[in-house]
Amino acid sequence: MLELINALTVEEYLKTYDEEKLNKHRELAKEIYRSSLLNNLKKENLDFRILMFSESFCPDCLILFPFISFLNDQMGIDVKILKRQGNEELLKQLTGEARIPTVIFINKDDTLRGIIVEFPQEFKNLLINLSYEEMKDRINKYREGKYIKLIEEEIVRILMTK
Repeated sequence: MLELINALTVEEYLKTYDEEKLNKHRELAKEIYRSSLLNNLKKENLDFRILMFSESFCPDCLILFPFISFLNDQMGIDVKILKRQGNEELLKQLTGEARIPTVIFINKDDTLRGIIVEFPQEFKNLLINLSYEEMKDRINKYREGKYIKLIEEEIVRILMTK
């Protein structure tokens, strides 16, 4: 499936960032590179590919993308990135909605390994029953990088699934 998609590579996508976003990416990437969870993954769990729908203007994409970049750069995972704009129908076909960021983890046999739509599930659970103001505050903290452990844990959970 991914072979047929004309998409951006990680390097090409990073070129869409302005200097401020690039600095934020580097800052988050440093934290990820120091992480014990992703660095301890075994190679046998890495037989998959990633399709990510993202836009450089999206603050939630900015938080999730360094993890995808890490998987590509440090673990050799094949990553394709599509912008949502112009690909809404494909995104809806694949996930039922057109939200970003969306990261689809695909096994080598083209079966679905896992998916993250907008936020990790644990973070979504933290938003349940909050007032609008509380939700807005928590999402702002997410965008500041306060919940990156939840992202990492969700990615590791998906990667440990075969």
